[in-house]
Amino acid sequence: MARPTLQFLKRKGHNLTLTDEAGQKHRATITQVEAESVAVREEGSFTFGYCKSCNWVGAARRARGKARRDAEEHLPDCSGNGKVRIGTTNE
Repeated sequence: MARPTLQFLKRKGHNLTLTDEAGQKHRATITQVEAESVAVREEGSFTFGYCKSCNWVGAARRARGKARRDAEEHLPDCSGNGKVRIGTTNE
């Protein structure tokens, strides 16, 4: 199933107006998502600590726990200037 394509029209404060591929307008409100900042990425037999907030990636590790600890140790130095991510819900 293909994802719908949304086109940004305008923003006023935390309110957005978007259109879908059929031309129908949709309204959305920007809200902060509270999610865990630290993750572990796997590539082959290695894991990497990853910071979702600033896109920092740690050293390659064999142990997931060590990779997660690397990312947790990074948090006090995190700039928090990562990419903005937009998600959708059916609410």
